[in-house]
Amino acid sequence: MGFLDQISKQISQGVDRAKFEAEKFQKTTRLQGEVNDVQRQVDTRMYELGQRAYELLRAGQIHSASLNELSAAIEQLRSSLIAKEEELKQAQAEVFVEPPPAPAYTPPPSSQQVPISYETPPTSDPHTPPAPTKVCGACGFQMPVTAMFCPNCGSRVA
Repeated sequence: MGFLDQISKQISQGVDRAKFEAEKFQKTTRLQGEVNDVQRQVDTRMYELGQRAYELLRAGQIHSASLNELSAAIEQLRSSLIAKEEELKQAQAEVFVEPPPAPAYTPPPSSQQVPISYETPPTSDPHTPPAPTKVCGACGFQMPVTAMFCPNCGSRVA
């Protein structure tokens, strides 16, 4: 048997296997659907039976201790269900409330501010001019020209 014959045989086997798996998948999917349909029918009939037995029990036409216990459990669950449904309605009705904007910063009154003074370091040369200063536009404090924020009130200065 030649090389091409082996490849042909392997391809044929692969095709056969893929066909088998596809048919198996179709068959199992169909059967699973049929099982689910029958299970739904059983569940529907069981529900109807339970509903009728519950109604007869509530009407006093049948008496059974075990059915009375189930009936009490059902009533308790229904009460819980009503409470949860009300809680759900309230949760769905909630709306987001925007928080009020934060008040803008205002510096404390000038009577409470403690001025900070900058002294020019003594120099050995009496002819050296004092360091240049600038005035804060917010509080009037004099500060070095290199300051970006007023050391007295915290305002940004140009």
